Amino acid sequence: MNCLELTIPPLPQLVTIGHTFWPPGQKHETRSFDVYDLLFVLKGTLYMMEDDVPYEIKEGSMLVLEPNRMHTGYRPCEEITEIYWIHFVHPAPVRTIESGKIPWSFPYVKGTNLDVEPNLQVMYLPKFATLHVPDILPFLERMMELHHSLSPAHSLPLQMQLAGLLVQLQAAARLQNASRARQLCDHTIAYLQQHLTRPFDAKHMEQTLHYRFDYLARCLKTYTGMSPLQYLHDLQIKTAKSLLENMELSVSEVGQQVGIDNPNYFIRLFRKQTGITPGKYRNIRIGKA
Repeated sequence: MNCLELTIPPLPQLVTIGHTFWPPGQKHETRSFDVYDLLFVLKGTLYMMEDDVPYEIKEGSMLVLEPNRMHTGYRPCEEITEIYWIHFVHPAPVRTIESGKIPWSFPYVKGTNLDVEPNLQVMYLPKFATLHVPDILPFLERMMELHHSLSPAHSLPLQMQLAGLLVQLQAAARLQNASRARQLCDHTIAYLQQHLTRPFDAKHMEQTLHYRFDYLARCLKTYTGMSPLQYLHDLQIKTAKSLLENMELSVSEVGQQVGIDNPNYFIRLFRKQTGITPGKYRNIRIGKA
């Protein structure tokens, strides 16, 4: 499944939503405009073409038509076809990517109380997919209700419903091609997060997750680029950074809080990960450098 990778923030913004039933013989007009057109077919089949690529959007399926491409119905509906459509705006996608290649578990840098701009993140939207309708229909119906009685009281809830719908679509993209390797990658990450302060123990990881350590390590490496020990160190240093910025703890106490009792080893690891010592990092972040 191909997905559109959109940078966030900002989140996509709703322009309008509609719900219609097309009779047999009707087809989509030919047009190109500067918005995304998100189509959901609940009954029947809608025949759409984007540039030169045809799509049969069957019952329970969706398609995202991208801005400034030529869209046309290449064949009329053959039966009554129920359609929800959503227009939204957002900067052009960074890229189109196969869902199986998305690094779902790659860790982001977390913001702190000293940051003044949000860190760049991304979201993923299926281009063309079959969905579990009960998961998305409540969002569509609620959006129609709010849009019908749009007011200052309803505008924010309407945008929030769109965000909730996009969460469901991203989850569908992730689950549809979820391989055992990616699932085990997620389980390994959860294990490392839960055992942050425990001395690294490959045997304990095997016993807890019921897979050989070498296989778990390959799965994690595939989707994060890191070995289990490297990922654990990354988690420990990220947590240490937050403690250094927000808690009045000594450097050795911070090391102990993240599972590293040896202060010298903690300082060496911190310097290796960041290029500076924990004390220097704290001084820079609180404005003493």
